[in-house]
Amino acid sequence: MTKIIIPALCALLVCACASQPAKKAVAVPGAVRTSQGPRPDWVDGNGADYPRSRFLTGIGVADDQASAMERSRGEISRIFSTQVTMNTMVNSSEQNSSQQGKNVSSYSQDVVQAVRSTSQKVLEGTEIARTWLDKATGQYYALAVLDRSSAMAAISGKLDDIDTQARPLAAGLSAETEKLAKIKNAMKLNALLKGREKLQADMRVLDPSAGTKAGFDVNGARDAVQKALTSLEVAVVMPGEVSSRVQAALVKTLNTMGIDAKTGGVTADILVECTAEFASVPDSDPQSRWKWSRGSATVAMKDVKTSKIFLDFAATTKEASSTDAEARAKAETTLGQKIGAQVSQGITSYFENQ
Repeated sequence: MTKIIIPALCALLVCACASQPAKKAVAVPGAVRTSQGPRPDWVDGNGADYPRSRFLTGIGVADDQASAMERSRGEISRIFSTQVTMNTMVNSSEQNSSQQGKNVSSYSQDVVQAVRSTSQKVLEGTEIARTWLDKATGQYYALAVLDRSSAMAAISGKLDDIDTQARPLAAGLSAETEKLAKIKNAMKLNALLKGREKLQADMRVLDPSAGTKAGFDVNGARDAVQKALTSLEVAVVMPGEVSSRVQAALVKTLNTMGIDAKTGGVTADILVECTAEFASVPDSDPQSRWKWSRGSATVAMKDVKTSKIFLDFAATTKEASSTDAEARAKAETTLGQKIGAQVSQGITSYFENQ
């Protein structure tokens, strides 16, 4: 009897299992169906379906599909960041400064954000076209593609927006006779020109043969901006114990950024008053032979015409060398450079936000 019952139960279990619906594979959001056949040609950069004349492509490799896809998108981004390294000046004016206890975002920061938004929009056009699993190694490959024509259209639209904003500023710069008002227009126009340069660089990545997009007289606007900015006179004054190295580094940094800065009691539009002090700092390691020097400074910036102090800030640095004298010299130079960069940003923000 037992021998009859056991086979019967097994038969019932088999029938029950057969009647259960098969489980469906769970789809991974954003995943692409992965091929597992022979090595495709696109893995070696020879994909006929996505010719380089029409697409930018990036290939990512990883132990899982999601990471391979992310890396392939990163390769597209890398194409832009590598080829436009020399066009990072658009970010030099971006900053938040404290004016009368309030954080003020400069006009140039708005331009930078707009350029970044366009760049992001371009990269969002990147699609994962193919993925492949190499069974021999267990590695996933992913192919990201960006349609050149679609990306060019996005950039071209933003260039048109910038030109629309730049034309009245360029006209105002030519017509304005009052010095500081002229500088104000020049600062805003300069921010737009830098944003334009960045977008033009992105356009050349997409199409190396692309020239400068016609809009308005960019070269003429650039010359007018430079002439207006060099007319701005900045005086640097360090009352009390004067550090010649701090002054020299500060003035040199400002001059490098296109600002006419001098020291002493000279006629100026902007007065930069700075006090600095330095002290030797012991090394935390008693066995170390390094000598350290810490420098700190307080800076106030005044509009001479209105006697308004529009920005004040503090800066610090800490430098090391083999002797106390060398450490002090490095600290003085570095502090002057830091102050110069912040003064330049503060001047830009002040005029842009008037």
